[in-house]
Amino acid sequence: MDEELGSETREERLAKNEVLFRSVNEAIEQQAIRFGGVDEYEFICECASHTCVERIPLTLSQYEHVRADGTRFFVVPGHANVALEVVVERAAGYDVVQKDGPAGIVAELTDPRDGDDIVYD
Repeated sequence: MDEELGSETREERLAKNEVLFRSVNEAIEQQAIRFGGVDEYEFICECASHTCVERIPLTLSQYEHVRADGTRFFVVPGHANVALEVVVERAAGYDVVQKDGPAGIVAELTDPRDGDDIVYD
């Protein structure tokens, strides 16, 4: 039982790394909106590694597609942590992962979105 509790704590900590990257990407998106474009912008990989700084080019529409679900994040292919998440989509240059268990709870509770979806065509 103690091992399970330790595992949940680790999962929550790793999920918080991803949440931090999500908040940085939210700021990038807000700047992109201010500049008035729907072209590709470089976002930071939202994997669990606190040292990862790889960039992923996404349009605002692609970004919003992932942000529509508070438990989903985008990562560089191969950066998914199978202990925390499952790859639910693969696209050119990035994978979309979904959290479950304790990591999913952290992701959902810290989702900065209030449910209003922005759509870019």
